[in-house]
Amino acid sequence: MGDNIQTNTTGRLTPCLQNKIDKTTYLVEVHFSATSTQSVEDKLKRVILHDLQYGKRGRPRKSDEK
Repeated sequence: MGDNIQTNTTGRLTPCLQNKIDKTTYLVEVHFSATSTQSVEDKLKRVILHDLQYGKRGRPRKSDEK
């Protein structure tokens, strides 16, 4: 998996991850909210604890219920 910087649709440089699986190359852009009140550590803890409690296919997260 390669790490690099790409220009997004707004012309801004954004960090992204690139991974090739078979003949398909996946490019995942990283987005950070300027108005977020949680730290990255807090968000990761919340996601990990949710997955441990409900499993990856369990109850949907509140952010997925919109």
